[in-house]
Amino acid sequence: MEHPALLWAALNRRFAETPGMRQRLFGRAGRGVTDGPSSILEALPSGLPKGWEAVAREELDRARRQGAVVLTLQDESYPPLLRASSDPPLVLYVRGDLRPEDVLAVAVVGSRRATPLGLQVAGDLGRGLAAAGFTVVSGLARGIDAASHRGALDAGGRTIAVLGSGLDRIYPVEHRALAESISERGAVVTEFPFGWAPLQRNFPERNRIIASLTWATVVVEAAQGSGSLITADLAADEGRAVYAVPGSVDEPNALGTNDLLRSGALLCRGAADVLEDLAPQIVEAAGSIARRRSPQAALPGLGPGGTEPPGGTGTSAGGGAAAGLPPDERRVLEKVPKTRGIGIERLGEACAMAPGALLATLLELELKGLVRQLPGRRFQATACKL
Repeated sequence: MEHPALLWAALNRRFAETPGMRQRLFGRAGRGVTDGPSSILEALPSGLPKGWEAVAREELDRARRQGAVVLTLQDESYPPLLRASSDPPLVLYVRGDLRPEDVLAVAVVGSRRATPLGLQVAGDLGRGLAAAGFTVVSGLARGIDAASHRGALDAGGRTIAVLGSGLDRIYPVEHRALAESISERGAVVTEFPFGWAPLQRNFPERNRIIASLTWATVVVEAAQGSGSLITADLAADEGRAVYAVPGSVDEPNALGTNDLLRSGALLCRGAADVLEDLAPQIVEAAGSIARRRSPQAALPGLGPGGTEPPGGTGTSAGGGAAAGLPPDERRVLEKVPKTRGIGIERLGEACAMAPGALLATLLELELKGLVRQLPGRRFQATACKL
């Protein structure tokens, strides 16, 4: 049983050593990555280098010695939202713990050179989202990221930091204490092996994980060309909601967020805006996902053990059979073509559904194997009978 884990770790290191190889082999749609390590190995032009098994074994041993957990795409506890994304990491190194309730997550990102107002807004967002039961995901960077993490911790909630380096190379170094606090009340995660430096090329890869771990990404402050805008674009590509906090027209850190709003991002004035859009539909779908992984999991708005409160409609897993789908899922599935993709905006109009409800329903259908996502936020039904 150990050999597959070794192979996953070796393949992950191979892709980390050769930036862009994973996308060249499988495309940003990632088709084939989830088929298993053997199929990935077959796609490698030159295979794995000699001695790969010893290197991978040392990698896994090092993780154990440092108290980290190594999750592969085949592990049941691999984050379901991330697995459902178009380009999931082969391996996640985790310090702390990922829980079923972390499926209820929102990303808060923004400028490293944040203004005092931006830091205040990010902290308030972290506190508000965490107090409502959402896990706050960000990148441990200076500025907005750190403020959102601290806000979630201040509220006694959970937060996840995603690194662009190995777990033993916390960056920036002054955030080591913050990373330790996060690992005690959430998790610090990365796809990069131990010893990996925080190279600039790593951060777009890090950003895709932030975007894919969450239902929505909130950009608090971002100058034009900011990495936070990359995160927003990646979230939109995954069909996840994108929010932006508006700013003054003469504030450089507001140029990116104001542009996002002009391009169709949702307005965020505080945590209440996000919560109003995402709940209760997202909570309902997340509860269904969490219950599959842990029958004891309970999410906000759900009763003990993850059961709906009296009078709740719930979401039926239905064993993946279309005939047993709830009305919203049947309505969406009826509008998703089998022979071509349909854009999420057009689908929302056809179904007369709000973005949050549509996103939750599409992800639920994708997890049931009834819908697949194509590049460009387009969706296609798999072979099934209504």
